Amino acid sequence: MQAAGYDRVLAMGSFFGYQKGSAIYLRRLVLTLPSLTSGKRTRDIAKLNRSVNVCGSAFGTTMGSICSYLEGRGLPGEKASILRCIRAQLLPIAEALKSVRGKDSVFLSRGLASCRVAAVQRECITEPMAKIDSKYGNPYTCLGATAAIIACFGVMATVPAHAQHFILDDSLVKTLRCVMDQLDHWRSTCAKMPDDAWGALWAERRALKRATDAARLALYVYQDEPPTELLFRQLTWARIASFPANSLVNELTQKTLLLSIETQEIFNHTSNDIVETSVVETVPLSQIGEDRLLAKKSQRGDAFSDASSSWVTVSSNGSSRSCASGGSLDSQFLSKFCGM
Repeated sequence: MQAAGYDRVLAMGSFFGYQKGSAIYLRRLVLTLPSLTSGKRTRDIAKLNRSVNVCGSAFGTTMGSICSYLEGRGLPGEKASILRCIRAQLLPIAEALKSVRGKDSVFLSRGLASCRVAAVQRECITEPMAKIDSKYGNPYTCLGATAAIIACFGVMATVPAHAQHFILDDSLVKTLRCVMDQLDHWRSTCAKMPDDAWGALWAERRALKRATDAARLALYVYQDEPPTELLFRQLTWARIASFPANSLVNELTQKTLLLSIETQEIFNHTSNDIVETSVVETVPLSQIGEDRLLAKKSQRGDAFSDASSSWVTVSSNGSSRSCASGGSLDSQFLSKFCGM
């Protein structure tokens, strides 16, 4: 697990002055279950038992890294606002994943299920990490590569000057394409990757390819729109294409999905769906079931047991402050799979 954490690729460097010295790196993250306890942790079990329950691998970054990258403008309540905006970007993805079928859905869902980086791997993450109040989330929560890029651009797009720069520079397409190329040439230098990890890598590659094609097409189709709206169109199409609802997603269907992007068929029913970044109420995401997190056949590589978790937000009756949370846990849902 430690060796896996040392291999990383640069996903996003600094775009603006307040991001100087900040960057988003992607690496193979070995994921574990969030704690089922609410409040005090029982450390004796973890210390006495050397084994680790592993959900599997994912290629992505951490919530703490993303918050550190996005904050710095010194606005009141900045971190809460960032968490709120990140959630607004991820809610439609989680909704789409409910109906995504195929092998890739297992790997892509891990990046939205509040799975956390294994403790033994955390010391390898040397980039800046923002502190997140435990009531609102955990800085070591994993976010998959494609979802992380969409979320970061979605948050930055709320600043009109940022959106204008991104459109003039074609930043979204460049970033997606560069990250896809880096993952295409990924080589693990420190540790042999299990099959489960290769599956996670390939799933992110295909998602990034779909997102790149969709963002490039949106830039052409909506070229006469104002920069802010045009960037939101790009992000919306990238999201729809990379996490296509009601679709079979795997290596065999990739060509068909790319064709549906080219013909715009995949956007026919959602082309006017603009992602809003200011949400007051949220809906639970506990519908991401265990079949979305675990491969059909257990893989042995980084640990001896598999388990799953789900990212559960507050209910729609929650307060606006709670909506800034990075995700709370449904202990009843998790307990069903804890013993696997």
